[in-house]
Amino acid sequence: MDGESKTKLKLAMLSADTVGQFAAIIIDYTHEEMMLVFHELEWEEQARIKDIWKSI
Repeated sequence: MDGESKTKLKLAMLSADTVGQFAAIIIDYTHEEMMLVFHELEWEEQARIKDIWKSI
């Protein structure tokens, strides 16, 4: 995954507010790519994403 793709995925993950928005991202990226970017996020950003996933 190149730097531009990682940046695009990071921005998409940080702008998602709902589980549905994350589901749309999952269609375009692999689990491995998403986890790679997720682990590069700040703790607070990770916690926000986790909270969104817990809402389902």
